[in-house]
Amino acid sequence: MTAYLKRMPLGIAGAISRPQDMTVEPVLLNSPDAFPAYGLVGKYDGDYFVPLAEGDTADKIQGIYVRPYPTASIPDKIQIIGTGNNFTGDALKRGYMTVKLDGDASRIKKGAPVYVRVGKPTKTSPLGSFLNDAVEGESILFPNAQFTGAGDAQGNVEISYKI
Repeated sequence: MTAYLKRMPLGIAGAISRPQDMTVEPVLLNSPDAFPAYGLVGKYDGDYFVPLAEGDTADKIQGIYVRPYPTASIPDKIQIIGTGNNFTGDALKRGYMTVKLDGDASRIKKGAPVYVRVGKPTKTSPLGSFLNDAVEGESILFPNAQFTGAGDAQGNVEISYKI
C-alpha cells in the first residue's frame, strides 16, 4: 500500500468550491487590463470587469474572477484572441471559492475576516489578492466574506462570500 506523505492541495485558485451555493454572472473582460491570475477581486470600469487598482476602496468591489474549466492560462487566452480584443469571463457574486494567499494558510481559523490587497503588489500577491491579516495601507477588509477554515501550506484556502 502506498503511503502519502503530503496532502492534496485544498483546491485551485479561482475555482468554485461548492457549486450548489453560488451566483455567477458573465462579464466582459478588457484584454489590455487583464487579470494576472484567477481568483482575484475585481471591479467594473464602464462595461468591463477589471482588476482592482492601487488605492481602490471596498465599495468598488463587484465580485471575484472565476477560473473556467477546462481552461488556458490568461496570457495564453489573450495571445489566442489577440491583444486589444476583449473576451468574456465570469464573476462570483455570491458563493464559495478557493483562493490563493501568499504563504501558509494552514493556521487560519473558521470565520476569520478576509482582507484584499489594494497597495504594494508583488508577483505572488497582486492587487485584488487575498490576505488573512490586515496590512496598514496595503489592504482593506473584504465585506461579507470570511474564511471557512484552515487551508493548506501552499496558501490555498476556501472563503465564503455573501453567504
